[in-house]
Formats: sequence, structure tokens, C-alpha cells
Amino acid sequence: MIRTLAASTALLFAATLLGAGAIPGLRASGTLVVQADIEGQPITVGGKVALYHKGTLYRLDVLSLGFPGLSPEASAAAGSMIGPNGVTIMYDGASETLSAWSSSNRTYFSQTPPSAPSTAAPASTAGTSPSDPLGALANLAGALHDVESATIQLIGHTVVNGHPATDLDVTMKRQLPGRPLEDYHARLALADDLGDFPLQIAFESVPATKTALGGKMKLDFTTVQRDAPDDAVFVIPSGYTRVGSLASILKH
Repeated sequence: MIRTLAASTALLFAATLLGAGAIPGLRASGTLVVQADIEGQPITVGGKVALYHKGTLYRLDVLSLGFPGLSPEASAAAGSMIGPNGVTIMYDGASETLSAWSSSNRTYFSQTPPSAPSTAAPASTAGTSPSDPLGALANLAGALHDVESATIQLIGHTVVNGHPATDLDVTMKRQLPGRPLEDYHARLALADDLGDFPLQIAFESVPATKTALGGKMKLDFTTVQRDAPDDAVFVIPSGYTRVGSLASILKH
């Protein structure tokens, strides 16, 4: 489950970074529903989430979890997996570091790609500058090195959760060295008045094999407001114990 949430969150952050220089500082709240296929077994989990954004930093709080359509007892069991205080997932767009922590068991996980610089402190919260178009093209080309094919299609303009929005359909096939082919499809509603912040994301990942991780996710931010969250919001709390995997932060 936590791997699915992390993958969904990473997609959100990647989509958000399409307009990284323009998205203002903000906080948002809404719902997340994940329909995952884990080792061939389907499972649907939903919950409430909150998002904080400042510069290149993004924080997603998974506040509650439940099994939609099942008994209250089953939903309570899902909620117990993340504890009474929820789980936090954070992404640093500057260093590409993905972190997560649980205040219930005071543990955290953090991982930075080998090619990205690892830093002990959070990256600068200054927004990226769009003043270098050639640099932007170079960054885009670098991001596409392992991509087999990708399409972005404009499918219309609508009003979503009170904001004028541009709707996109995105597909991508990626082949990392030594890894199976990854197949992604997403529908995005980007807020025109919030620097193309994604108000809604419907995402589908097709697993390469029956035992691989795949499924669908829908993220819907029903309320969004401009804000400048304090830098402390994006810092892993002190005194927490580092663990070796995302799943480990769920152990009580």
C-alpha cells in the first residue's frame, strides 16, 4: 500500500513540476482513492489527504484510510495501518529526494537517486526560473532518456472545483535499464489560476507482469488556497528513527 501511495505521489509531483516555476506556494485538501493490483490481488483503498507546496518542495499528508464499500470494521483496519496521526510523504524537486515518515511510530524513510546530489538539509525553497529556455529543453531531454514513447493531448477547458482548468491526457512508456517496461496513462485537470497546479489526477499503471505493482489512482483536491507554508513543514521531525523501506514506517 505505501509503495502505491508513494508511486501515486511521485506522479503528482512530476506532473506538478511541468509548471514548476509558476505554481505558487499553496496548501490543499481532498481525497485519494487507490485501486491497486498487488501480486495479482485487487484492493481499493481511499482516504483524505492534505498537500503543502513551497518552491521545489511538496508534502502530502495521508490523514485517513478506509476500504470504500466494505464494512466499518474493514475501514478501521485500514486506518490502523497508518496510525491515528497518518503518514507523510515528501518530495524535493531539486534533489529528487523522496521521504516519508509516521508520527505514530516515530520512524522515517528517505531515498535520493544516485544521480542526484544528496543533502542533509532541505533544498532551497526558491522556485525554479523559466528564464533559460535552452536549459529547460536540456532538462526535458534528460528526463526522456529512458522513455520509449510519450504523448500529451489537450482535451478541453473546464471548471474544476471552482477553478478554470486545462484538461490533458498523458501517456508514457518507459524502460529503465534492467527493469520491465512501465506503462502509464493519466488524465490531468490543471488550474489556470494557480500556475497549472493539478486539481485532479486520474492515473493508471499497467503492471509488466501479474505479480508486479500496478493499478489506478484518483486524486481530487477539492479545496486549494495560496499560502507560504513555513520551512519547518518540509523537515523530517527530529528524534525519528530511520528505516530501510517505505513499508517499515507502517509497522507499529
